[in-house]
Amino acid sequence: MHNSRINTTRTGALAALPAIALLAVLAISAALAAPDSSRRQVLGVGSCAAAAVQQAINDAPDGAIVELPAGNCDWGSTAVTYARDRSIWLRGAGIGNTVIRRTGASGNSFALTFDCSQANRVELSDITFIGRHTSTLDGGVRLTNSCRDFKLHDLHLSGFTASALEVRDTSFGTAPYSRGVVYDSRFDSCFNPGSPSNGEGYGIVVYGSHNVVPLDLGSAEAVFIEDNHFEENRHSIASNYGSRYVARHNTLITTNTTRNTSMIDAHGRQNGSDRGSRSWEVYQNHLIYRGNQYWADGIAMRGGDGVIWGNLIDFDGDTEIGIAYSAQLVIEEPQCPDYPGDGQPPEQVPGSPYPVPDQTTQAWIWDNAHVWADGNANGYDELRVTDYGGWDCRFYIQEDRDYHLSPKPGYQPYTYPHPLRGSTDTIFADGFD
Repeated sequence: MHNSRINTTRTGALAALPAIALLAVLAISAALAAPDSSRRQVLGVGSCAAAAVQQAINDAPDGAIVELPAGNCDWGSTAVTYARDRSIWLRGAGIGNTVIRRTGASGNSFALTFDCSQANRVELSDITFIGRHTSTLDGGVRLTNSCRDFKLHDLHLSGFTASALEVRDTSFGTAPYSRGVVYDSRFDSCFNPGSPSNGEGYGIVVYGSHNVVPLDLGSAEAVFIEDNHFEENRHSIASNYGSRYVARHNTLITTNTTRNTSMIDAHGRQNGSDRGSRSWEVYQNHLIYRGNQYWADGIAMRGGDGVIWGNLIDFDGDTEIGIAYSAQLVIEEPQCPDYPGDGQPPEQVPGSPYPVPDQTTQAWIWDNAHVWADGNANGYDELRVTDYGGWDCRFYIQEDRDYHLSPKPGYQPYTYPHPLRGSTDTIFADGFD
């Protein structure tokens, strides 16, 4: 019965997209326009082996497209790094055709790193990366030192226990910070199989500079994550350390295995840390719990500020609750007091006056459609600042002070699709949506 409601809601949400996309394309700015690939030198590589890829990208001239052939290559423990003072596009033969595995990774290393302390504009596409999917931390692709105007698309990253994709600013570096777009890609099975609810395990994680950064919602100055498919990750999207990200038009699925950790996440300031997440914009995503347990976690923010709007919170399975809330706001450290029961006043954590550093104080949440498995979800809240089985954050996070259940005045989302994608990109062409 619920599937008919899901289809009606989703179809209605997508019906207006062609007009929106046309307006977005017309509004593309010259500064962010995608470069014309037809005039770039294409250099074929004879193999997708790590040594061949490393040599090819080292030798490539500025602006070249380095093209990997179809093949199934095991990089073992080898890591490939690009750190030249040039722009590059590393392109495979397509998802499932160019396949790179890391069967010997250790020490939280990444298969491929773009170091933008040297590199200019980087692009990566049309490759499958497969991790070990063991309790040993391993990573897929990493962008370090504030990559600007990057494009990552048409990728499949699976089985990484650390993170499939990590985007990281220069630690304590000055602006400008990371900016770019990740789209039309798939991220799945990123969790520790020995302990799916603990440790790392991210589809995409965005780390900031550890600096104080102004709130700048609706601007280009963020990592944009759009039109991707996420499935069975510990956190599909996560952030920390002054990060800024926009998650929009994605499909995110959690299962019985990963249901106890939120699909979309943002850290606050942790004990011993200098900074939590800065901002998040989460809108027009489709979150699905595909399982048969009691309930699952969806969007949960432990710090930072932003907007959460127009998302479809959904389920596909035999479950009593489904996803237990449209959004959750709590503080990171220290943990809120134990929930004292209905009718009791919220309590302060001893020694932690309001506001806790980097907690949420500017959030706007509106127009999220929620499909409950049992119709009314037994009284579970649409917005949760209280966990009925654990802690109560209502002293620190209060309506009309720290969050608002209405649109943010004057807020305009940034151009969709992202201008870096170019006018030739086909929206929803790959079937993920």
